[in-house]
Amino acid sequence: MRHVITYPNAVDAFSEQEIEQALTDAGLPDLCPRIEKDDNWPQRLSGGEQQRVALARALLAKPDWIFMDEATASLDPDAEEALYRVLKQRLPNATLVSIAHRTSVAAFHDTRLVFKREGAGAGSLTPVAAVPAVGE
Repeated sequence: MRHVITYPNAVDAFSEQEIEQALTDAGLPDLCPRIEKDDNWPQRLSGGEQQRVALARALLAKPDWIFMDEATASLDPDAEEALYRVLKQRLPNATLVSIAHRTSVAAFHDTRLVFKREGAGAGSLTPVAAVPAVGE
């Protein structure tokens, strides 16, 4: 599990405490005791758990930009909200770019763009009205 969580960094790039914190924040505290276990994790973890693993990786890597393509598609609305809250709290300076079919994702962003295409030509991104943030 350590290899899975720390990817693409070296397995020793983070302390066990940092990994456990990332797993807990990502909603996967049950995986903490299995950090050193070697398994076929893509087959063992559900789609939602795999999406949470990606969140844990981002929390460890602390990137400036996070591109999320259907990153919460396997999560229920409460888990989706929790995921975005954790990202915004733990990585306040990161720019989040989400691609999603769920309109609920728009509430977690300051700007919303919609992809439009007319005919067979190239499409364009069109700004839409601001969406109130979650909790407003």
